[in-house]
Amino acid sequence: MRFKFLFCLLLITNVLGAQNQSNYPIYPNPVKIPIYLSATFGELRTNAFHAGIDIKTNGKTGYRVYAVADGYVSRIGVSPYGYGYVVYVTHNDGFMSVYAHLEGFNDKIGKYVRKKQYESKSFKQNLFLEKGEIPVKVGDILGYSGDSGGSGGPHLHYELRDAQQHPVNPYLFGFKVNDKIKPIINGFAVYPTEQSSVNGSDYNAYFKPVDNQEIKVNGKVYFGISTCDQADGANNKNGVYSIDLYADNRLIFNILFDEYSYDETRYINSLIDYSKFYNDKIRYVRTEVDEYNILDLYGEKDGFVTLKEGDRVEMKYVVKDFWGNTSTLRFTLVGDKPLTEFTGNQYSRAYYRVDGKTETEVGLDGFMAIIPEKAFYRFEYILARQLDTIMNIASDYAYVLGSEDIPVQKNIEIKLRPAEKYADSDKLYVVSVAKDGKFVAQGGKKSDGMICTKVRSLGTYALAVDNVKPQVTPQNFKNNTKIVKCKRLNIKIKDAESGVDKYDIYLNGKWVIGAYDAKNDLLYYDVDEHLKKGNNKMEIVVTDCVGNETRRIYNIIRE
Repeated sequence: MRFKFLFCLLLITNVLGAQNQSNYPIYPNPVKIPIYLSATFGELRTNAFHAGIDIKTNGKTGYRVYAVADGYVSRIGVSPYGYGYVVYVTHNDGFMSVYAHLEGFNDKIGKYVRKKQYESKSFKQNLFLEKGEIPVKVGDILGYSGDSGGSGGPHLHYELRDAQQHPVNPYLFGFKVNDKIKPIINGFAVYPTEQSSVNGSDYNAYFKPVDNQEIKVNGKVYFGISTCDQADGANNKNGVYSIDLYADNRLIFNILFDEYSYDETRYINSLIDYSKFYNDKIRYVRTEVDEYNILDLYGEKDGFVTLKEGDRVEMKYVVKDFWGNTSTLRFTLVGDKPLTEFTGNQYSRAYYRVDGKTETEVGLDGFMAIIPEKAFYRFEYILARQLDTIMNIASDYAYVLGSEDIPVQKNIEIKLRPAEKYADSDKLYVVSVAKDGKFVAQGGKKSDGMICTKVRSLGTYALAVDNVKPQVTPQNFKNNTKIVKCKRLNIKIKDAESGVDKYDIYLNGKWVIGAYDAKNDLLYYDVDEHLKKGNNKMEIVVTDCVGNETRRIYNIIRE
């Protein structure tokens, strides 16, 4: 009995050793609280894979965040968007750790950042440091967990990168969670190619995850799966570790979330069934690999099956999390008789043929789009036409450029001519028109009588004019407010049209740090030595993206 126990223990150890891959160092956790995750590595996000893991912090901010290895602070970021307050530590072993959405830094890092902010008179910072400037030992406090930047709630985003700056799965470095729950398969899909059919139709077919279904197929088809994972003690729908697809026990497709390049992250839009995601907010991982998809997460990628009448192919999806919990879905393809009629796409002269091999120019009266090579993931036909039904615009027309459910990899330059009455205006900007008719600012600069910008999605575009100054509203003070114990002065700032571009606070004529929390439209000043005893003149200056400026002056009395 003892021999059997030792044999099983050795087998388990070997499996875990293979899973963790001994060429990665083992690191301690970056926080000293029970570990529950709200997101995992490689999780499918909008336009990107999730580059790390998100550690829950009990809905609170302010937990100490510790360095996981010796090294030095090589980069610090401060931004109203993205990672917010973030520290990058380059380790002596060649890897890098990233700690994002912090509430604040330790004293040494904080003083360094503050000095740079005053030198540049800018809240936003992207600082690169030399090796000897801020050394770090494992266990040193780097800062405190928070909710800064684009965070959707208090948590620590923890990320590990290799020497090439590729994000790597933290589980490979010994990070552990309790997880005995199998991945969930929400559904699967079968996609017919040209002159093929699924269950008597040439449309994409979506199925519930019922084992041993029989699906009639003729011709060449690809597949897709909607899946997620959960861990013990958390309800979050997280990403899985691997997806394998077999046809008659032959592996034809697999993908593994161990490591990827930031250069590849937007190719998630080619990996998934983008049209389904755009229309129904459900992500299916496709086994078809588009012509211009360079994503390196694939292993086997011959993810298609071809059937003729009378054939029979046994299919099997195997989905795993990192800890070996496995879900399997089986279905059978049965060769069907060929269709006699197919739904053909009829492309009129309003469509532009974009093969991806060369740059394509789209030209309409008052509008031009320059589509670079490989802007899309495959050959596409792109619709371009004028719309005269959109109201309150500053161009003669709104312009339809393609369909929103076609994903875009590279920036597309677009140029719009203002309507005659707005030709001399310096308050013009480009908007995309959403499904509900709302305008979404896309920026824009005037050049040769046109307003130019770059976009990374297809849709409907027009010009708008912004003559409205930003809103500036103090939240916890007013003119002649006496400051006794207040540690932070909050100002609501908002621009509903072209958006906030610049924000500055001056005390007694001198610039001071105004921190901007963009997701909450909040500008704040943490009371410090710049607020003197007695009367202080506080001036708040907020500018939008077309130059409209709002200035507010308040007398603040510090007792």
